[in-house]
Amino acid sequence: MSVLCVVAIVATACGKSSSNGGGTSPTTGARTSQTLAATTPPKVGGTITVGLEAEQSGFNPASSSTRWDISGTEEGLAIYDPMAAFDASGNWKPYLAKSFVPNSTYTQWTVTMRSGVTFQDGTPLTADAVVTAYKAFIGGALTGPIFSDVTSVQSTGPLTLTFDMKTPWVVFPASLTSQVGMIPAPSTMTTGADGKVAATDASNSDPIGTGPFAFKSWVPNSQLETVKYKNYWRKDTNGVQLPYLAGITFKPITDHTTRDAAMDAGNISVEQNDNANSLLHFRQEASAGKVQLVEDNGPGEESDFVILNVQDPALNDPLVRQALAYATNRSAYNTVVNQGVLEDANGPFKPISRWYTRTDYPNYDLTKAKQLVQQYTQKTGHPPTFTLGATNDPDSQKGAALLQQMWQQAGMKITIKSFNQTDFISQAVVGNYQANLWRQFGAVDPDTDALWWYSANAGNSATGGLTLNIARNKDPQVDAALDKGRQSTAFADRKAAYDALQQRFAADIPYLWLQHVIWFIVAANNVRGLTNGPLPDGEPSLPIGGGGDFGGVVRWTQMWVTNP
Repeated sequence: MSVLCVVAIVATACGKSSSNGGGTSPTTGARTSQTLAATTPPKVGGTITVGLEAEQSGFNPASSSTRWDISGTEEGLAIYDPMAAFDASGNWKPYLAKSFVPNSTYTQWTVTMRSGVTFQDGTPLTADAVVTAYKAFIGGALTGPIFSDVTSVQSTGPLTLTFDMKTPWVVFPASLTSQVGMIPAPSTMTTGADGKVAATDASNSDPIGTGPFAFKSWVPNSQLETVKYKNYWRKDTNGVQLPYLAGITFKPITDHTTRDAAMDAGNISVEQNDNANSLLHFRQEASAGKVQLVEDNGPGEESDFVILNVQDPALNDPLVRQALAYATNRSAYNTVVNQGVLEDANGPFKPISRWYTRTDYPNYDLTKAKQLVQQYTQKTGHPPTFTLGATNDPDSQKGAALLQQMWQQAGMKITIKSFNQTDFISQAVVGNYQANLWRQFGAVDPDTDALWWYSANAGNSATGGLTLNIARNKDPQVDAALDKGRQSTAFADRKAAYDALQQRFAADIPYLWLQHVIWFIVAANNVRGLTNGPLPDGEPSLPIGGGGDFGGVVRWTQMWVTNP
């Protein structure tokens, strides 16, 4: 189930009954990389076509109408460079920026940019250019909440700038690994009479960045075509000018079965996917030597879950949310919808994450669920009654029908409402939903996901106004945990903060956890460099995943083909 950021958001969304139905389930086959080794040095030239799951509303990251999903992030990483990226251990490192230096209290960060970098229109990357971009980010309706702790940004030299914070922000650069870390050219920005900076409307369909590939053309709902930026600032360890490829064409193919068929037929060179049934298919194809496969097994991955509008009268009683959790047989859902491929979730972090902790999140117990439903019915005079929203793709519909059946067995009354992707997101972010199948929360560092959880981003009613905290969950204990995680310098203190966060989610239940997603990349046998190459300073990079709060992300800078 996909949750796509078409109008405003996310970055995302998405057996037998037993007493431990919410535990960790076995996966069908260990995660693996089945790739072909390079037998020659990388070759320069050639093009690839990439199949992605969604179209975007535009390509200027600072636009007030743009918030990229994972597909937009992948396209953005062709045209732009992120200010920071993650190393192989999941720690942030400079990328487009040369360095990030905090003051002693982490209330100011001094950023030094690399010299000799130019935008694709030939203008130099300067501190003033970066400040212009961040004034637009900070003032944007969609990106502004990310920088709610930033009080000012200003240049202090040709290549240096400072960010001033209201409170300490220890891992600030981690937030600059995706959309809000990608710097658009000054020529794509405008300053109004009121001094406010914004992206030009034209730049959403004609973007300019510092990245390895320059924009060539865009046919909405068909393809985005890019070409090699010949003056790109990076070279490989042998001094060869990057990128290797002459160009990349990105094609949005929203139905995963159609995207899989295009990959099988050789009509696309690379496919990004998170569908469990597709994964089983490509594991077999890779084992037979027909394609290459890289599965994300990094420290951060999104989860499939049901997001609850906790300010809606139908779901604002904890009794209802607890009943739903006890009535949800996650293992059965995984078996029916995902063929048992995925790992059951009981929180936003998977067990291999250093942030994971065990909680008392309810396991499947139909008897307990019925008791809670009866208690609520006696209290209110009616059983829990609400609508479950899902996109109209077959897997989401199958999952919604199964959840409806489970919850109705507990005595609840559930109506399924189907949406296309655009309407699904646009209605959710303004609160026009009660419960939705969702996919989100895949940050390598939990602070990058904090904007989705802070009470300040939840609004004051069940509907109305765009909110980034889509569950509209206002919890002072969650806020305190997020503040501690953001402001603490010691890992043990940060870990304790996010342990407390998970315990609150397990107690208050704004989310009904289902499974942890497995993102993967499929490629034709002539493609090499499927995982991320070294960072600019030579350190090994996180192989796949970690573009902000998305798993399954790769950069295209050092990908190449054997037959250009």
